[in-house]
Amino acid sequence: MAELKIGEKIRSKRRERELTQEELASILFVSRAAVSKWENGESYPDIALLPKIAQLFHITMDELFDYTLEYKPLKVVNEYHFGISLNNVDKKILDHGKIKSSRVAKNNGEWDSLVEFTSEEEDFPYTLQKHLKGRVLIDGYSMRIADGKIIDDKKPNKHYVCKEKVWEYHITDSAYLKSMLKELKQLGYIDDDE
Repeated sequence: MAELKIGEKIRSKRRERELTQEELASILFVSRAAVSKWENGESYPDIALLPKIAQLFHITMDELFDYTLEYKPLKVVNEYHFGISLNNVDKKILDHGKIKSSRVAKNNGEWDSLVEFTSEEEDFPYTLQKHLKGRVLIDGYSMRIADGKIIDDKKPNKHYVCKEKVWEYHITDSAYLKSMLKELKQLGYIDDDE
């Protein structure tokens, strides 16, 4: 815990007001010795006196305690997760995030590298869209994280990406899901029975 510097603040403000220790003691109904002890860091004023001291010197209690609130704006980050076949994307996409895991598998008779890819870049699904090769549909999800904790604020958390469009919605939005599935059928990405 930081050392309290109330005594230094009292000394400084007393001198600004051109008061002696005796005069300050008289105003606060304490002894001159008490004021001397405060200023030398040997003791602290009684808690009931603190508001009176702050008011006398026209300062806030925070100023008396030499306290400054450290304001840190809440940083909310979208962490995107996509399963990606490296045969379906320009490899430059790897510059936009991290590979969490990878495996090699045969896909339609050809060996393919499949990766679980994460990114904290703003609007990553649209970056992924620009790096797609051919007619592929890639789905993923995102988590919104603030101060290391996952938050649910009804922002989009599910993503489908193809050359034509990016769909982003919250998993509970069934109306959007139905319209998205209809569009995917019309574009030929999914069959009627899927």
